[in-house]
Amino acid sequence: MPTKEVEIQEIGSISNCRTYKIRTCKDIYIIICYKNGEPDKIDYIRINASSKDNNCAVSFLEALSDLLTFAVRRIRNVHEARAIIKNLRFHKCLNCPINKDKAMSCADAIGQILGKVLKVEGEEKENP
Repeated sequence: MPTKEVEIQEIGSISNCRTYKIRTCKDIYIIICYKNGEPDKIDYIRINASSKDNNCAVSFLEALSDLLTFAVRRIRNVHEARAIIKNLRFHKCLNCPINKDKAMSCADAIGQILGKVLKVEGEEKENP
């Protein structure tokens, strides 16, 4: 059975950046910033967590932000965008409780938001 559409909460927009919030074991904030004068081109991505007791470590989220920024800047077609999303989605974390966003891990939550932003969220594999 395919997963259901998840409502991603956009919580703010400042200048050329949009902030999205999704719940895992903590609130994850994904900030997508676009290039000046090119509103469809992502300039960089930042990922933060709400908890000071961040078991995933701030450095891990910063490293993932940098890797995703690198990858997204090099997308040439929808297939490459789908590949990035596919490699983030459906990872499971034992620390992640059942939540309204149906996120199974921080990576899955980030993949959900990037899928929505890159407009490839419909290409999801079936949830076992």
